[in-house]
Amino acid sequence: MKVIKILIAVFLYCTIVSCPALGQVTSKKQLTRDAYHLWSKVELKSTSKKGDWVSYTLSYESGNDTLIVQNKSATKTYAFAKGTDGKFANDTHFICMLPEKELIVVDLKLGKRTAYGRVKQANFSNDGMSLIILNDANQLRIEYLKSKRIEQVENVSDYYMNATATAMVYTVEENIASLYYCVLDENQRKAEEVMHSNESTFQNIVWQDKGEVFAFVKTYKNKTDNRNDKNLYVYSVTDKVVFELDVNSIPERNELTQLMALKKSTLVISDDAQCVFFYTTEAIANPIEKPVVQLWNGNDSWTYSQIMNEIYQKPLRCFVWWLKKGIVKAITQNASTKVMLTGDEQYAITYDVKGYDPQFTFYSKTNFYATELLTGTTRKIIENQIAISDEVSPSYGGKYIVYRSQNDWKLYDLAKDIHKPLTNNITESLYDSNNDRAGEKPMYDIAGWTANDEAIILYDEYDVWMIDIATMQSKRLTKGREKNIVFRLTHALGELKKNSNLDATIYPLIDLEKGFCLKATDKWNKKSGYYFWQVKEQSLLFRDKAITELVYTPYSQTVYVKMEDYANPPQIIAIDKKSKKSISIFKSNPQHKQFDWGSSRLITYTNSKGVRLQGALFYPANYDATKKYPMLVYIYEKLSNQLHHFVQPSVYTGGGINSSVLNAKGYFVLYPDISYEIDQVGESAKDCVESATKAVIDMGVVQPDKIGLMGHSFGGYEVNYIATQSILFATVISGAGVADLLSSYLSIGWNNGRPEIWRYEQDQWRMSTSLYEGMSNYLKNSPIMFANKVQVPMLIWTGEQDKQVHYSQSIAFYNALRRLGKKQVLLIYPENRHRLTTLKSQMDFSNRYEQWLDTYLKDLPPPEWIVNGTK
Repeated sequence: MKVIKILIAVFLYCTIVSCPALGQVTSKKQLTRDAYHLWSKVELKSTSKKGDWVSYTLSYESGNDTLIVQNKSATKTYAFAKGTDGKFANDTHFICMLPEKELIVVDLKLGKRTAYGRVKQANFSNDGMSLIILNDANQLRIEYLKSKRIEQVENVSDYYMNATATAMVYTVEENIASLYYCVLDENQRKAEEVMHSNESTFQNIVWQDKGEVFAFVKTYKNKTDNRNDKNLYVYSVTDKVVFELDVNSIPERNELTQLMALKKSTLVISDDAQCVFFYTTEAIANPIEKPVVQLWNGNDSWTYSQIMNEIYQKPLRCFVWWLKKGIVKAITQNASTKVMLTGDEQYAITYDVKGYDPQFTFYSKTNFYATELLTGTTRKIIENQIAISDEVSPSYGGKYIVYRSQNDWKLYDLAKDIHKPLTNNITESLYDSNNDRAGEKPMYDIAGWTANDEAIILYDEYDVWMIDIATMQSKRLTKGREKNIVFRLTHALGELKKNSNLDATIYPLIDLEKGFCLKATDKWNKKSGYYFWQVKEQSLLFRDKAITELVYTPYSQTVYVKMEDYANPPQIIAIDKKSKKSISIFKSNPQHKQFDWGSSRLITYTNSKGVRLQGALFYPANYDATKKYPMLVYIYEKLSNQLHHFVQPSVYTGGGINSSVLNAKGYFVLYPDISYEIDQVGESAKDCVESATKAVIDMGVVQPDKIGLMGHSFGGYEVNYIATQSILFATVISGAGVADLLSSYLSIGWNNGRPEIWRYEQDQWRMSTSLYEGMSNYLKNSPIMFANKVQVPMLIWTGEQDKQVHYSQSIAFYNALRRLGKKQVLLIYPENRHRLTTLKSQMDFSNRYEQWLDTYLKDLPPPEWIVNGTK
């Protein structure tokens, strides 16, 4: 049992490190690779019900991770080596899993620890008074923590807690399989047999959210039994009745029709427990057989590749089953029709994601229909709308549908069958006018609804708004615009920003009387933190640092956050919601103070168009103001928001860079922001990146002739283009970047089967027209057309299995440069995709890009692979 108290160890370690012999001050060490393994990543996991305790993990590259439990005053701490799946019971107990299936139970008040071996699964009941354990011997143990009484059930294969953890279902498998339901209350404890069978087992239990009903299937022991995947059962806890459905009895089925595997996203039981929504699919009759020819019709909404990649391999249909009436109705007829339910589950909103014309956008335009489930009456409610489920959303209470209308929101009243403007009284923009990509600008999000659909809560650029549905009067709840602060709701543990709603989502219920927490971000100076709103917003913690991962419960007075900046590793802060007082209860990576480290600075600059922009500049470790240093500029759209984020040293980057490592090696690193003009994507990148780089040169801290440029993905394209147009950089490193816009525009994105046209006309490539309407714009933005202008050595890399930017793009640029006799090396990593996914590839790339920079920015002797590749 690897449970250790760490407070004393950490204290002694810090004392030894910070208090050298005889109090002498020692110089800090330079960071080298042999020390990288010392750093850990901190992640907040959960908190106890009242917030007296918090849990978090320390993750190491070695895999020797540690789960920590600590109280809010930092006077008690428990550490669990390689601990996972931690859970609190109120504020009194904590459990977690250790290696070799060992379960540890800690009494947080007494400090007593109990170990259980060979455990498969463990949970607490909602009241924290019952501990449920299932072991490898299929013994189910129910331990009542207050009375210390223990019950044990043999031959249990699995158990399933309801959403409120007040009851569970468990399955017993002997000669005869049985399914049992029991309440997790010692005073009411009595297991009820729901069903038994000598032919099958009971599996895939899915609970209704309220915990009053659950669904399950039978899996027959004979694998060839045609009843497998064709049966569905629902048990009502209150009525003690089992409802049965045979898939063969549903309308319009065929011999291949089968029930889709049960899970929360594919089966929904209505809140009133009257009906069940489920999906069917079709078994593939001949999965190995391939067609003689693929038929790519020129007038299809989707290309053949898109159809095959998405859903037509296993068609899906959605049905509703009224339990007591025994009626089953189809809601959708094919796989491309998606469905969401109104909040009261009385209507199904359906739409065909394929649209009706050949699709060249990511989302097609389509019609939305409302079907009254009981009567089957269907009416068209929204016409020619982009099929983005977030921009067509049912209200929580089920009365309305909110949808985007140009750059505002409109409201459709289901009962009255009328449409109303919703946001006419808000003068601020409700769409992201700062988004400089092609296509329609995205709307700012919806936050949720108040009780009975009386009001909707939504956002503008900075603030949270409430609109009263009856009067259509709007009220701004926060005052972020005046302070340049963006406010967004954040939710407690177990609460979601959006709730699952079949193929879409539904925004949650918001209680304004109880108040809510807000994530706060200063758009210009990069401060961040959290506020609590109740009538008005009040700061919990808001500083010139990166403050993230708010953890709290609806019942807790204490909340926890992670706070860090570029020069200092994360610490965990406990905040009292009422007094707003905060204390640091844990500071990670105590060894950090032994090493020289880089620092960050926010810079401002303007491009040639007069646009004011920002960049994050990271200084070398042990910076000496009397020296000038080499610098690497790393680009991808806007990166200045990384200013305060701590970067733990590592060679495993996935194809990007590690700025802390480069700082330790004596490099400045610059992350500039880029502002784009439509049809000028390449030139915009060049303009902004050169402007940012020249601003740093003017500071007098870098060597002007020792500046490198690097990017990956879209950033890889940007550096490809800049390499053909700029003489400012001594070398360029490009990862998985497009070189030829024409072939990329006409290619297929093999990760989703979509033609790449949408990326150009509607997204990141920022083109105003199609290729054939604006050929000159595509040509002038294509790096491969200007490969002859590349004047510096280039290192290019790509993954051979890249399905996002095909590796042929890198090969084409390589061939162009090779034919022109340019200095360059191409690295192709087999078994890797758009990012480097294998550890050996990540380490290899880190070795090579660091060696490349050292060769061309520090004039160090080049390794053999660079000599051979560029001579």
